[in-house]
Amino acid sequence: MFYRTDTAGNAVLFHDSGEVVTCLPEEYCNIYSVDSSLSVCYEHPEGIIISIKDAKRIGIPAEDDWTD
Repeated sequence: MFYRTDTAGNAVLFHDSGEVVTCLPEEYCNIYSVDSSLSVCYEHPEGIIISIKDAKRIGIPAEDDWTD
């Protein structure tokens, strides 16, 4: 998994395959997708967008730093 920065400066999460991540495991339920009242453990069909700070905190690398 890795993230790409969107135009607002947030982290859009992607699977190694390049598809957007739509939910994360229960261990990340304390993180909320930007502009959503639902945690990332719930389905987000449009993809999960979190702060870069949260992405770094849980160990998700930026696309430029990612290797599969």
